[in-house]
Amino acid sequence: MAKLYFVLLLVFLGGCAIEEAQPQNDAQLVIAQDFMNKDQKKVLTKIAKRQKIQLNILDLTANEIRKTLRKYPWDPGFDLVLLGSLNAQKSMKDLRFQYQETTFGIIPIGISYVTDSVVKVKHFKDLSENYLWAPADSYAQTILSAHLSYTYRNREKNNAVNKAYKNFKRGLKEHRLAFDNYNLQNTLLLCRYDTYLHYLKKEVPSRKFTYALQNKADYYADYLSLYIVAQSKHYQNAKKMLRFLHYLRANNAKFRNVFGIIEKPRKRKQPTPHTLLKFQEK
Repeated sequence: MAKLYFVLLLVFLGGCAIEEAQPQNDAQLVIAQDFMNKDQKKVLTKIAKRQKIQLNILDLTANEIRKTLRKYPWDPGFDLVLLGSLNAQKSMKDLRFQYQETTFGIIPIGISYVTDSVVKVKHFKDLSENYLWAPADSYAQTILSAHLSYTYRNREKNNAVNKAYKNFKRGLKEHRLAFDNYNLQNTLLLCRYDTYLHYLKKEVPSRKFTYALQNKADYYADYLSLYIVAQSKHYQNAKKMLRFLHYLRANNAKFRNVFGIIEKPRKRKQPTPHTLLKFQEK
């Protein structure tokens, strides 16, 4: 009889331990991402801590995330996906999610210039017609090409538009320089806004950034995207994180600067990422 009581006591204590451990397990959230630096991870970790969420951030490429979702659609091992560029969004094509936001973060592309220069940049065309330039990151030129393909989308039906498009593209190629330390200090640099904030401005404090389309409402942009996986084990925590990220994006300039994004405009004139990806392939 004493042995029976002992066994029942062990079962009871084991059940209590499971119940105590369950809330901690429910307070978890796993993010898979392909771009974050240590400062960005630190911000998300602080957000999660305020929400009493135990956060784990995985470093994966967009293709690795896609392969995992295809192989383990019901349990990929993460709940949220954050991708750092339009190109990465191609990897999510044909995958199902509980929630997706392809324009979560708007990263303008533009031109960085040195303030004591006599160069007066007014438009991306200046890189094609007037000045030598170098690419400061691997994203901006690809995104610029997609936007140009969309902007000159009627070129197949209009010879004048087609000629202007070809001249623009040819000029970009003819004026391009290889990026090196000299160009970092002196040359016009095509880059994303986050590249300017996190790297160029720190290396050369006198550098400035222009959206290069005269009116900021007409900027060209790359995008951060966010997804909640179809069978997220911690869906409620993912939604809590998402709500807080939306709040910070709208109300906190420091948060936006850490991620190199800008405040979302009320009126969006830019083509959607889906549209840009289609034109990128043309």
